Amino acid sequence: MSGFGEKKKEAKGSSKKLQKLSEKDLKAKSINNHIKGNLDEAEKGYIAFLRNGYSDADIISNYALICEEKGENEKAIRLYEQCAKSFPNHIYSKLNLSFLYYKLNQLEIAEIIIEEAIQLKPSLPNGHCIRGLILKGLDKYHESRLSLEKAIELDKNYFDAYINLGLLNKDSNKYNEAEEYYLKALEINNKSAIAHLNLGACYKEKQDLDKAILHTKMAIEIDNKLENCYLNLATIYNQIGDYKKSLSLTKKELLLHKHSELSYQLISELIKKGEVLNTSEKDNRELLKNLLNRKDISHRELFGNINSLISKEILEELSILESKLYENSKFNILIKNKELVKALSLLIFCSPLWEKVLGNIRKNILLNYSDKDKISNSIFNFIIGLGSQCFLNEYVYYISTEEKDKLKELKKITNNNKNQDYKLAIISCYQSLSSINDEIINLNTYIPNKKELNSLLDLQFKELNAEKMISKGIKKIGNIKDSTSKEVKNQYELNPYPRWRYNSYAKENKLNFLSVINSEISPNTIKSNSVQLTNKKINILIAGCGTGIQIIEASRYSNCEITAIDLSNSSISYAKRKVDEYGLKNINFIEMDLLELTSLNKRFDLIECSGVLHHMNEPSKGLSNLFDVLEPEGFLKLGLYSKYAREEILKARKLIKEKDIKPNIDGIRNFRNDLLNGEIKEINEISNWSDFYSTSMCRDLCFHTHENCYTLIEIKNMLKVSNLEFLGFTLSKEIRDKYQIDNKDKDSLKNLELWDKFEKLNPNSFREMYQFWSRKSTK
Repeated sequence: MSGFGEKKKEAKGSSKKLQKLSEKDLKAKSINNHIKGNLDEAEKGYIAFLRNGYSDADIISNYALICEEKGENEKAIRLYEQCAKSFPNHIYSKLNLSFLYYKLNQLEIAEIIIEEAIQLKPSLPNGHCIRGLILKGLDKYHESRLSLEKAIELDKNYFDAYINLGLLNKDSNKYNEAEEYYLKALEINNKSAIAHLNLGACYKEKQDLDKAILHTKMAIEIDNKLENCYLNLATIYNQIGDYKKSLSLTKKELLLHKHSELSYQLISELIKKGEVLNTSEKDNRELLKNLLNRKDISHRELFGNINSLISKEILEELSILESKLYENSKFNILIKNKELVKALSLLIFCSPLWEKVLGNIRKNILLNYSDKDKISNSIFNFIIGLGSQCFLNEYVYYISTEEKDKLKELKKITNNNKNQDYKLAIISCYQSLSSINDEIINLNTYIPNKKELNSLLDLQFKELNAEKMISKGIKKIGNIKDSTSKEVKNQYELNPYPRWRYNSYAKENKLNFLSVINSEISPNTIKSNSVQLTNKKINILIAGCGTGIQIIEASRYSNCEITAIDLSNSSISYAKRKVDEYGLKNINFIEMDLLELTSLNKRFDLIECSGVLHHMNEPSKGLSNLFDVLEPEGFLKLGLYSKYAREEILKARKLIKEKDIKPNIDGIRNFRNDLLNGEIKEINEISNWSDFYSTSMCRDLCFHTHENCYTLIEIKNMLKVSNLEFLGFTLSKEIRDKYQIDNKDKDSLKNLELWDKFEKLNPNSFREMYQFWSRKSTK
């Protein structure tokens, strides 16, 4: 459904000569140019034809095709509609128009038009094939299949129909059927890069990685510019643990398709696994710049790469510098590093040395403030970044008495000049601008002299106001009766957890939920014939959605409706604001206790509940409530704390209780400051946890009002009592491979007793949490 050929260099020609040709000759010449790929000449001919007052359905439709190829979609639509109106029986204009609407994701309109086209000529295979694509997009899988099969009935060698039937079956987790259709397509055309690429993707899902690599490489050999060919191969190597090769291939994909969102997300994932960007410094900076400018990846994983931009010697000098900051050469190296300054507003810097550096710079800027200061744009932008960083970590850095006194003085200074922006930027490094609104300035009407301050106002003022407005409209069900639930709610109302800017989000690449589960529990797999969910809307529950990261990640599931619940109105309002930013429409937010789940009067095909049960007074009751609303053979993903992994955390919590350190901002700041200064040596390893570096995360880590930890034997018994089948852990390949050195049998991956023995010897294996999938048993 595109032009007749590739665009070639413009041939010499004269529009005046074209206008002198007869109608028949002009039509023939224009179409001949189109077939040969001389699109510019073809377009000139079509325009001359129409200007001469001639009217022909093929000319109008072909002209629309060229406009479509040039990205002039609105013009193409007008031409197709003009053709359909003037020549109502012209089948190809309707086919092309329906396919264009399909590509623009306007599926309802596309469906109406393709039905009209098929009525005109029911024997045309192409119409049924396009209809199959449109119906698949509308999640009408059964009807889609019938249309594609009809196309093959009309033309046994219709290549596209076999490819699309393969995709349809792959999306329904019917990989054997998908394989058969791809192989049939290759019988028709064994030199098709598309067929080899899709077959390779199918073998990847079937865990036949050797064949997956073979066919993906064949696709690259046939057409090394095919979109996703290097990316697909990169994902396979990522799965088998060859991260260097995966990164190299992903970079090749980006050289060909620089806007590939999935490539950037894979790079982010590879960086999280510790893969360094091992190219030239210039290339690394360019890649980092691109990653930092994206809103569809998580930036948290980039800290190691950001940290490598500045030498340890520079940081150590800046951590103790006491005066003349703006004149210091090391400081000027820091502020001129654009990637570093950008990163300050996107991710929390989780390092004791960086905390000392940023805390000392902040102190130096405040104590040496003068209303007469003339600061450069580089310094101002750095302060904006520092204010963003301090807001993201919720002002967790220690504040000395000297700083507190100077801050009070600064607030009293009246500024009627450009330094007002400078003053506000400094204050933002100590408290949110929202907290000073109407105290020293009316931010609702304030217009900054420096436009860079607007980003800070958005972050620290407008977004908080938006959350307050959102909070009023959040649906609420039931009342919290459990005393522990009330305490947990109060904690998260004060400190929504965690605060974040952006997260990995694939707008287009939606996946069947069984594909997601299989990829996470690999090499274990769930057979598709064990569930009957592939052709209906999937109901998903995020039980304890917090500030929304889980929701964004769950948006990868195709054909689903998501219900997100949480105890905390503050957290759920934050989550709703972020979900709105990403434009997600299939989310239903409810403020409620997990113990009230049955009042929803709804069952779910899939439930994710991570970091919730271990904060309940009776986790078994919470699990029972989840079980009650889970469909027969439904899937449940749980996240629970490990006793072995959190031994040092439990030690810290005991010490905090003994010292009676309060879980307020001053208590948390003082505790952290003492630990970082070496005054609490018995738990100094706590600073190695990334959760140590923000107020809400540190409170969750060390000061939580209620926490349970488990062994895998306890989890085994819990699942058995709850009639849940353990399916497998979500964990890194390194840990799984290490486990399988002594447990080679694939079935051993589901043996929690063997995993318990392994964890005792390797207590950091589940450092963050046990993350695992289970299924409601029918036994």
